[in-house]
Amino acid sequence: MASAVVLLLICWLLQFIAPHAAQYAPPIACPEYFEYLLFNQQFIGHISVRHDPQLQNNDLYVEFSQRGAYEWSYVGSLTLLDDQETTKTNLANGWPINYRVDFPIPNSPPKLTLIRLNSNVLCSSGQYARPRTSIALMHSLHSTVPLSFVRPRPQFVEQPIYNVSVPDFRAPIEQSDVGSRVQPRPQTVEQPRPRPQPQPRPEPPVQQSARNPQQLSAICGRERAVTTPLIFQGKPLERGQLPWLVGLFERDQDSAQLTFFCGGTLLSASTVLSAAHCFRFPGRDLPASRTVVSLGRNTLDLISDGQLSDVSQLLIHEQYKPVEYTQADLMLIRLAAPVIFDDYIVPICLWSEQLPLQLPSGYKSYVAGWGADELGNVNTRVSKITDTDIVTESNCLRELPARLVQANTICANKAGAGPCASDGGGGLMLHEQNLWILRGVISGGQRKDNTCDLSKPAVYTDVAKHISWVRQNMWN
Repeated sequence: MASAVVLLLICWLLQFIAPHAAQYAPPIACPEYFEYLLFNQQFIGHISVRHDPQLQNNDLYVEFSQRGAYEWSYVGSLTLLDDQETTKTNLANGWPINYRVDFPIPNSPPKLTLIRLNSNVLCSSGQYARPRTSIALMHSLHSTVPLSFVRPRPQFVEQPIYNVSVPDFRAPIEQSDVGSRVQPRPQTVEQPRPRPQPQPRPEPPVQQSARNPQQLSAICGRERAVTTPLIFQGKPLERGQLPWLVGLFERDQDSAQLTFFCGGTLLSASTVLSAAHCFRFPGRDLPASRTVVSLGRNTLDLISDGQLSDVSQLLIHEQYKPVEYTQADLMLIRLAAPVIFDDYIVPICLWSEQLPLQLPSGYKSYVAGWGADELGNVNTRVSKITDTDIVTESNCLRELPARLVQANTICANKAGAGPCASDGGGGLMLHEQNLWILRGVISGGQRKDNTCDLSKPAVYTDVAKHISWVRQNMWN
C-alpha cells in the first residue's frame, strides 16, 4: 500500500512539471518495454522486461542516441530498480524485471535505439542524424534462485505511470520493429531516487558497440578493468587483462557438450580471427554450427562470468593449404550477434601502415592462451601470457624446416616459454604506446618428445602481410 501511495504522489507531481519538460523527451519506439520518468526536473529511464528464469545469466543491452558530439567520462548507468528480494521473486515467477537508466545529460535524455536481452532484439530504432553520440549500457543478472522458488505475488494498486514522452517535432517518430505488446502489468515501480552528480573516475567502464573503423580505433587495444604488467614467463592472466583473447569451443552433436580446441582474437563487435588449421585439416572440417566462442573470460570454466556466442559464418583464407598449414593460416569467425564492448570484452587494434613491416631481431612481442604447459597439462584452466622475441626469417630458417617458414609468416622465440598445442589461433601481440596491436596468429612450431620444443621458434601467420584480406572481409 505504501508503494501505491508513493506512486500516486509521483503521478500527481508529474502533472505540474511534465508540460514544461515533455518537449525534451524523445519518441519511444517500444513503450511496452521502456518509458521516461521525471524526478526533480531530471529524466531517468525505466525498462521492464521478462527474463528466462532457467538461464543462469541474463544480459540486458541497451543503446541510446544523444544529439550532439560529446566525449564523456560518465555515460550513464543501467541498474536494477527493485531490491534484491523483489527481483528474485520476479525472476523465479517469470514476471518483468525492472531497471533504472541514468543519463549523462538528465535534463535532455537520449533517444532509445536498441533493447536486447541475451541474443533477442526486443526493440530497435534509428539514431539521430549527425552530430550525435552513441551510448551503450549493459547489465548482467546472475541467477542464484532455485527454479522451485515461487512466492505469492504481492498485491499492488494498478496505477499507470504518467508518460512524459511526446512526439519530438525535431525528428520523425520511428516505428518499433516489435509488433506485439506485453500484457499490462501491476505497477511495482518505486519512487525514483535523486541521481547523484557524476564524479570524474579513472578508467571508467564505458560500454560501447563499435559500428565502423573510426569507432573501433577509438577503443581498440586498451585494457579497462586491469592492466597487464609487462613481466612474463608464462604468468596467469586476471579477468580483464587482454580482453580481446577468446576461447573457441566445439559443440558435440549428440551431447551438446563443449570442448575447448583453440584460441582467437576479437577484432570487432562481430569478428574473431583465428587459425584455419583449427578448423580444417585432413580428417577435420568443423562447421560454424558447432563452433562456440567464449568472450570476457580468463578461464575455461564456462560457468564463470563472461559470455558465450554462437557462430553464424566461417571464412577461410583462400590461399590456405592444409599440407602447408602455416601459409595463410587464417580463419575469420562471424559471431551470431554483435557483442557489446565493456571492461572485459574489447577488440584488439589491427596493424597499421604507420608501423614497421619488418621487425628487427629481438623485438619484444607477446603471446597468450590456454595451451599445454610445462607440467604436462593439456590445457591450463586460466590463460597465461609470456613475452617472446621476434626472430628474423633467415635465423628462423636455420632453426626450422623450410616448409614451416613461409614468405608471409613471422617467427618469435623465448627459450622455455611460448605457445603450444591448443594455443593455436591466438594472437602474437605488440605493445606500442600503451596500445595492444595484433601482429600474427599462432600457426605452428617444432615438436619433441610428444610436446612443443620451446627451444625452437614458433611460427605465426603474419597478419600485417594479410591486412588487406582481413579488413576487406571482417564484419562490423
